[in-house]
Amino acid sequence: MDATVVSSPGKVLIAGGYLVLDRAYAGVVVSTSSRFYTVIQNSETTGNELITVRSPQFLNATWVYSVKLEPCVSVEDLPTNASKNKFVHLALQNILSLACEMKGVAHVKSKLSSGIDVCIVGDNDFYSQRAQLAALGLPRTLASLSQVPPFVSTGVKLSEVHKTGLGSSAALITSLVSSLLLHLSIIPPSDLAEDESQGRRLAHNLSQFVHCLAQGKVGSGFDVSAAVFGSHIYTRFDPIVLQQLMADDAVSHLFFALNHLVMEMLVQVATKAAAHHLPDNEAWNYRIAPFRLPPLTRMMLADVDAGSDTPSLVGKVLKWRKDDSVTAEALWTSLDLLNHQWLRLYSS
Repeated sequence: MDATVVSSPGKVLIAGGYLVLDRAYAGVVVSTSSRFYTVIQNSETTGNELITVRSPQFLNATWVYSVKLEPCVSVEDLPTNASKNKFVHLALQNILSLACEMKGVAHVKSKLSSGIDVCIVGDNDFYSQRAQLAALGLPRTLASLSQVPPFVSTGVKLSEVHKTGLGSSAALITSLVSSLLLHLSIIPPSDLAEDESQGRRLAHNLSQFVHCLAQGKVGSGFDVSAAVFGSHIYTRFDPIVLQQLMADDAVSHLFFALNHLVMEMLVQVATKAAAHHLPDNEAWNYRIAPFRLPPLTRMMLADVDAGSDTPSLVGKVLKWRKDDSVTAEALWTSLDLLNHQWLRLYSS
């Protein structure tokens, strides 16, 4: 049975914290060796137009969805599901909507005719391994971590896991979105090998949208950008590009918003010629510039047992920036200058 497999890395923002929220400034983001993997196979047991998503590292982490494509796309949790997963649900809903717009309902029905099985796993580094090391009687050292089996079960529910702050949700969404785009034949595999390909940019834009929708806000997007493009210097996109999509309860013409095609081109996009000549939506004005760590450089991160509450911290910082704008702008400018000086020194 053929499988579609896509992996996406985690991230570390090493310069430009908080500044990266503003398009006037940039951040330096490094992709990690730790990755999320999504494996998709046609199912022999799931059933017609059913999608099963499994995350075997957690308890009660199997979700089965029924799919209806007409008169509009609808993805629903089965009543037997022990829990809900907003990130996965929104990804499926919007990717299938996009697939129907681009390829037509008949094409998507054929892809779902026997149902599909989706398995998602993340490298151990995305989650605290303190409990695993204690259970194995091992000290908290790098050498001990190599003795923990890959993709080890956390022994807890997804909502209870202790994350390490490597951008697990962004890496998960990006690997899931990209694998579904491939499995549904929306983009060819070769597109993911090129940074500037239309397919890779579509994977980025759709992953950004789904991630923002699941989180209920439009963030800077550097975590998803790292999951798609790897290490780079990142300048965010203008949030206005997602405002209408975020506001709509029932998203229509999704591909138009993501790639700025006129509606008649949605019919043509199924052809190979059209698929390779898709105009960009200029509102997706993020910028990425090359960056890599020097040769033989190794960055190691501590197991912090639980990542920080980023939305809360961001909210407080932005409130302070608004309340004391003169002091804040002077600090922002100073930090940006130091970041650029560091980059010039680092690149010399």
